[in-house]
Amino acid sequence: MISYNFENGLTIHEIRGLYDENELAKYRGDAAELAAGLANSTIMTARDDGRLVGLIRGVSDMHTILFMNDLVVLPEYSEDGVAAELLSQFTEYFKQVSQIVAFGNNDEERKLLKSVGFTTPTDTDGDCLVRPRKILDIRY
Repeated sequence: MISYNFENGLTIHEIRGLYDENELAKYRGDAAELAAGLANSTIMTARDDGRLVGLIRGVSDMHTILFMNDLVVLPEYSEDGVAAELLSQFTEYFKQVSQIVAFGNNDEERKLLKSVGFTTPTDTDGDCLVRPRKILDIRY
């Protein structure tokens, strides 16, 4: 069963394993630099029996903006809904934030973002997608 949790302090070996499996060349050059960047981000992980199988990260002021980047899932978990669940739980945590900006790293990620309400800010199809403000549901 896959567990989803906010974490910090991922090991360089876990980070390399996840990013290298997804061929994210922009990060592979310096795993220590990526680890430092992740340490200064809010990270939600997906783990299968302790094994890191996915993560999503963002940077936010917790009120007006959240910038999301790196929705990364191991290829063998890509059909299991892990990316969608990470995105759902992560954006729920930040539901009070006025604007969420997401960078879609590939076509599959952009398609997922669009399926949950993110749109491109212009008429052209681009990598950056923005979700308009949602009104909070007050629950008692």
